[in-house]
Amino acid sequence: MGCTTAKIHEPLSQRLREKASEIFKKLDIKGNGTIDKEGTEQFWKSNFAKLNTEALFDAVDFDKSGDITEEEWMAFWEIVKENGYSEEEINMELDELMDGKAWVQFKRVDRFLKIDEKRRGSRVKSIVQEEKKKLSIIQPTRLQKSKTLQSEGHDMQHEIQQQS
Repeated sequence: MGCTTAKIHEPLSQRLREKASEIFKKLDIKGNGTIDKEGTEQFWKSNFAKLNTEALFDAVDFDKSGDITEEEWMAFWEIVKENGYSEEEINMELDELMDGKAWVQFKRVDRFLKIDEKRRGSRVKSIVQEEKKKLSIIQPTRLQKSKTLQSEGHDMQHEIQQQS
């Protein structure tokens, strides 16, 4: 009898999730919660902007809508990790992106996506749905923190005005 060792998928660390989210916000030029081609071309400016944009959208725009949602963006990085790339490799790529460097093709991810297209139950769709759930938990918390900070700032302003 043989024992097989299955790879246990470790999700992205919180640190990498935060870094990926920060880059998403940087690419979301309009601030509407999606990355569009116009925004990415502005982001990359003259650094092969059209080429980088096309490569990014080919890899990450899973539903081919012309926009990349935060769920798709985060799912992509989870898929990168799931396909054997290390936290260190992903961190380096995210740093490069943060600096406006070129989009990198992840060959193992490309193969995974091609195979997934032919599957009956898409793994990509389920990963995007998982991200939607994670983000729906995180977003209200961020919004509440933001409202609390705004309220505290307003209270401080009111206090200062009363002292004057």
